[in-house]
Amino acid sequence: MPRVYLAGPPFADDYRRRASELVRERGWEPVDPMRRDFRGRTVGNEREIVEGDLADIDACDAVLAAFTDADEGTAMEAWYAWSKGKIVISWTGGAWAHPWTVYVSNSVHERLEDAVDAL
Repeated sequence: MPRVYLAGPPFADDYRRRASELVRERGWEPVDPMRRDFRGRTVGNEREIVEGDLADIDACDAVLAAFTDADEGTAMEAWYAWSKGKIVISWTGGAWAHPWTVYVSNSVHERLEDAVDAL
C-alpha cells in the first residue's frame, strides 16, 4: 500500500482527519507526523521533531502538503520531499500559492478532494 505523509501546520487537525479519510478511501496509508505530538513542548525537542519528520517522509511515497496558511515546517517538508524525488501534491484551500509551493509541487489544488485524487 502506498504511503502519504500529511504535511501541514501543527494545529490543522481538521485537515489531518479529513485527508486521512480521503487517502484511505483511495487506497493510500496516511502518515500523520502529529502522532508524535510536540505541541507546547517543541523547545529542546527540535532535533527529535525534525529527524522524525524526515524519517517519515523518507518512508513515504508522496507528500500531501496543506498550504492553506503560511507555515515554515510545511514548506520545509515539501521542499525536502521534492529534493528526494517524492511526489508532492499541494492543497491551498483557495489561498494564494507561493512560487516555491508551485515549484516543488507536482500539482497544486484548491480543493482537498482534488489534491488527494492527484496522488
